[in-house]
Amino acid sequence: MHFKSTLLSLSIAAPFATAYHLAVTDQHSKSVRVFPRDASKWNKDAIHWSFTADLNPWPWQKDVWADLSEVKIRKTADRGLVALVAASGGKVGMIDIKSGQKSTTIDDVVWSATPDGNPHSLERIPYLGAFVAASSASHKLTLYVPTDVSDINSLKNIKKSHEYTVQKAHGVLWHGGKLWAIGEDYLHKFDVVGKGMAIELERDGKAIPLPKVKGRASNGHDLSASYKDDDILLLTHTAAAYKYNTTSGEFDVLMEVDKLKSLVQHSSGEYAWVRGAKGDMGQYVSFSDESASKTVTDKKGWDDAEFYKARIFDPGYE
Repeated sequence: MHFKSTLLSLSIAAPFATAYHLAVTDQHSKSVRVFPRDASKWNKDAIHWSFTADLNPWPWQKDVWADLSEVKIRKTADRGLVALVAASGGKVGMIDIKSGQKSTTIDDVVWSATPDGNPHSLERIPYLGAFVAASSASHKLTLYVPTDVSDINSLKNIKKSHEYTVQKAHGVLWHGGKLWAIGEDYLHKFDVVGKGMAIELERDGKAIPLPKVKGRASNGHDLSASYKDDDILLLTHTAAAYKYNTTSGEFDVLMEVDKLKSLVQHSSGEYAWVRGAKGDMGQYVSFSDESASKTVTDKKGWDDAEFYKARIFDPGYE
């Protein structure tokens, strides 16, 4: 493992905008909302698509969908675009992103499960019909698999299969034909083997130690893929954010700051991130242009937002 440093400045530079959309989880409004990156204001008129987890009449369903932690955008063969969401209250699920329907609710969740233990992340394994959830409090990855290998797209046939220990599991990501997970002190890599009920996760090599900053703990928090470079994973932990090169095994520090809830990179090179502020949540998504001295170029959001994650609204990072 190699390590080098190219610190990302937090000063403000001239605005930079490019044409893409971002999905943000907002715990205050109990929603996922998608906004154009370059909209002059992120308000209700700018919403491209939304999912609200607070419109079901049954109060116990509100509780288990409380505190939306993450959203991922994925493309499926049978449904097209879907959103994968995780809620710290207990639920994970998949929502149809239907053409022409800007607003969705719990009633539009087409598959869900309750892994418990503070779910923070959900991923879908392409071509196998399996899902993996990461739960931080129970220190586990939970695998859900199709019981009918001849119909892997039948969501009613998805069942809980195995659990795997990952201390303080906070993120899980399918990238480069591998399943990656981030937790306390380590980045983990798995192969997904088998089909149907025989699907399992197998560790690929030893867990990869996360770099420490000034001796501080490295509890992994966020994990995403760069849309600019197929070899790069982006990750955050207690005190910093990094790039990890999956080919060279090299870490490259981007920011030495705490409370980074999420970090993504657009194909243009622009970074976007959420940093906790009020109530440990973020009120704004910050941007930096990779080619403009790596400084903060813009911010989007509002004062009473409680952003946890921001994700690029596009499944095609590979």
